[in-house]
Amino acid sequence: MYVGNGHKYSQDNYSPPQAPAIMEEFPSGPEITEAEDPTPEEEAALRAAKQQAAENAEEMEEAEEEQSDED
Repeated sequence: MYVGNGHKYSQDNYSPPQAPAIMEEFPSGPEITEAEDPTPEEEAALRAAKQQAAENAEEMEEAEEEQSDED
């Protein structure tokens, strides 16, 4: 590897630029930390809870529409 400026002789010594500072380790947070996968039972319970919440929200919307139609 050649480090220099192309001259055969120079009175001034070559000083390479300083290397960049070493980066610190990436901060650890909940969005990048590994976690255990849920069991099939936990997945089924979550899916059922989401479906129940969606059905409840749909019933609330229908009830609000009926009330607005009556007015």
